[in-house]
Amino acid sequence: MDAILNFFSSEMLHSGIRLTTPILLGAIASALSSRAGVLNLAIEAKMLVGAFVGLLALDAGGSTFTAILAAFLAGAITGGLMAGAHRLGVDLIVFAIGLNMLALELSVYLMRVLFGGTGVWTPEVDTLDDIHIPFIESIPFLGDLLSGYNVLVYLAFAAAIAFTLFFRYRPGRHLLAIGEAPGAAAAAGIAVPRYQATSLIVAGGVAAVGGAFLTVGELGLFTRGMTDGAGWIAVTAALLAMNRPGFLIPASLLFGFSDAFAIRLQSTTDLPQVVVQLLPFLATLVVLGIVGYRATRAAALLGMPKRPRGAAKRPQPATSTAGS
Repeated sequence: MDAILNFFSSEMLHSGIRLTTPILLGAIASALSSRAGVLNLAIEAKMLVGAFVGLLALDAGGSTFTAILAAFLAGAITGGLMAGAHRLGVDLIVFAIGLNMLALELSVYLMRVLFGGTGVWTPEVDTLDDIHIPFIESIPFLGDLLSGYNVLVYLAFAAAIAFTLFFRYRPGRHLLAIGEAPGAAAAAGIAVPRYQATSLIVAGGVAAVGGAFLTVGELGLFTRGMTDGAGWIAVTAALLAMNRPGFLIPASLLFGFSDAFAIRLQSTTDLPQVVVQLLPFLATLVVLGIVGYRATRAAALLGMPKRPRGAAKRPQPATSTAGS
């Protein structure tokens, strides 16, 4: 029992909440786009853009606030590109894949051109300071769990709560209507293209702040593939929550704590590093399987018909026997 308590220590829980932060911000961005009826698979690209631009702004002499704001604006511009592609009728899945690849390679190219290296860029900058809450910090265990994070951690959870409350007001209800039935929403006088474009732009900014958390908030460095799949995990967390704002926090915590569990396991056992690093992605695969099963069950409960096995085959024209 003592071994279990030592394994799941307050330090591990603290690490789990930190690791949840970029996933939660990315999940909010993914759910916001989905609620507007737009599939947004470029969360990884926007997080990479935010991570690079945020650290670049901080290295240029700006404050941490300026760096976070610059990351948000860069992500919003990236989201604007996606909104423009959506308006032009471009396939957003193909566009998102291209955007993810562009963000990855462009960040490496700019790191080479601006700083003369392709490995790790480590500027002399000060990251965000941790905030210690006086009254809560003195409480045993609870103080270690709730106090001692930088401002982006608290901002991420506050944004998730605000996102939940947003749907109680008219703009949020309009966004829900667009996601459910865009044609009916347009007939009711709702500006569907404007709402969808705005949701993609804001989602881009929010996801970019999640990327800035890694560089400006925690590590103070940038490396190739800095996000390491956090954007895709965020999309999976939003799918697990069925894009419902109230479930985004627990869904994101699941993945954040799976990362913390893997790190803790690596430091306390002799398991190979490759096996330990696979655990978060294994959790992602399991969750995707659960989401797919739930979607299939929901379709069956709603009585949605299944396509017959031979439905995809074109019917053969009848052969005329006249004159034979």
